[in-house]
Amino acid sequence: MSTMNSTAKSGKAFIVLKEFMTGRHKVSSGSIGVFLDNEQTRGRIMDLPSRPEVSVRRSMVRVLTRRESSFLYGIGLPQRRLHLLANERLFLAVCALQISDVVRVRYRGYATVGVATAIWELSEKSGLCELTKLLVEVELLDGECCDTSMPVIKVDASEVLAVSTSVQRCPQYRGNGPRLDEEDMYTVLEDNMKDYPPVHESAVLEKIIGQRKGIQGHFNSCYLDATLFSLFAFSSVLDHILRSPDVCDAKVQRILRQDIVNPLRRSGFVHAENVMKLRKLLRCATFVTEEKDPEEFLSALLHEVLAVEPLLKIRCNNKTQESNSYQIIVERDGALKVPSVQTLMDRSFRFYEDLTFDQVPRCLILQMPRFGKKFKMFPYIFPSLELDITHMLHKRSAVCCLCLSPAEYECTHCLADPLTTDGNVRQFCQLCEKQVHSSNQMKDHRPTRLETQIYVPNQKQKLELLAVLCIKTSHFVSFVKYGPDKNSWVFFDSMAGRIGNEIGTNVPVVRTCPQVGDYLAMSEEEFSAVDFTKMDALPKRFFSDIYMCIYQRPNHCMQSG
Repeated sequence: MSTMNSTAKSGKAFIVLKEFMTGRHKVSSGSIGVFLDNEQTRGRIMDLPSRPEVSVRRSMVRVLTRRESSFLYGIGLPQRRLHLLANERLFLAVCALQISDVVRVRYRGYATVGVATAIWELSEKSGLCELTKLLVEVELLDGECCDTSMPVIKVDASEVLAVSTSVQRCPQYRGNGPRLDEEDMYTVLEDNMKDYPPVHESAVLEKIIGQRKGIQGHFNSCYLDATLFSLFAFSSVLDHILRSPDVCDAKVQRILRQDIVNPLRRSGFVHAENVMKLRKLLRCATFVTEEKDPEEFLSALLHEVLAVEPLLKIRCNNKTQESNSYQIIVERDGALKVPSVQTLMDRSFRFYEDLTFDQVPRCLILQMPRFGKKFKMFPYIFPSLELDITHMLHKRSAVCCLCLSPAEYECTHCLADPLTTDGNVRQFCQLCEKQVHSSNQMKDHRPTRLETQIYVPNQKQKLELLAVLCIKTSHFVSFVKYGPDKNSWVFFDSMAGRIGNEIGTNVPVVRTCPQVGDYLAMSEEEFSAVDFTKMDALPKRFFSDIYMCIYQRPNHCMQSG
């Protein structure tokens, strides 16, 4: 069994509409067959034990597409196939079913509502021809119908009673599916029409803790799973990219929003098939199969594919460099046993001397000082809960360089222009900016509006710790803060267990990890005296296998209501 990549691999399929005899064979209505010739006069009946070749009269059969035949063949009883086929609108809607669609299904004699999380393919090879059966995996949303903590079922197409039309689908199927009643659909029909907020602290235990929670891993995807879970489960720090009209690839944006972020925040689980759709569109085949690092994924997604504004703008020698993460580089110091991230950042910026943040980053992704996946410069690192970057910020004059009025625009191109350069990046008020850049000699300049944030002397600019990504034996996991309480920490592993070899068989796990908060509440001096040999496994992993820290502005923290 595998998730669907293809369907029938032989000739066109058909379903028998009227019972007929051919030779000594009685072919019942509802039987599925495959044509053996281009004239469609000979066929093989797949439901008969010997799968005989028979003469076919076109008036007694209906030709099917590959997807239609696979959904119908997945239904065991011929009469139930005909019952579905008779409801043309529902049949077309089922055949257009996509992952994350909302469906009403029959389960244990009741009609209940769920979300399609995967489409499964069962192949049958007879040596003569091949046809596949399609089943739909559904995560039920009505807890009263379920006696299990993981209400996920597989049903054939005859058990699907209705399909939501609230999502975009192929034009030939759009609008054909009957809509679910408003009461039965709860609020899930809005899944692809609105932005779901990050999971609130009060809902974490119910919605996102347990087995088969988080993002399901598959085939070296842990680097990507851990990164997406850390950035989107409990924070809105990158939500602006989910709806921005300025992205270069709207399809990737839609998959990220509809198939990954929304299901994660709505139900606490994302199927590996959803993530695979994103991996296939990252413009490099190795993202589908090979091990990668989180920074490689972020660069591909944010810079190369979506082409959104970079997370970081860093000045060095009066030149602005853009990136989406920062690699901490420090000199080796034998006296520094357990450094904090604050200490490492301070030393890294001093190491480069003339290095400053051009503006307060909304999201600061820091790579720890280690080389490759094995060598670590420090055996343990203490992630600072708050990162003070006040002294790392570029000090702007915030006045127009021509008239000394309050500056509203900045032009980095003017710095390199021999007509305007004076050794500083040029800042202008609105009037002067228009006058300066009205010249044909400066038509290629691209001035940008300065942030409205004013840097008040002696006012601290601090970022708050959101997540820590760890790596051990080439496997990434993450620890994420989900609320303001000091113990509101979870551990996430997208491949904690496994029940098979196909896509969709890894078991992701999200666990609470309050001990991390207890250690982080210590002072650096107290923490340096901790006996790491007595530390529990998960906290020890947090401090010893740290690969990357993610910080955010306080106003992008977990939802408060």
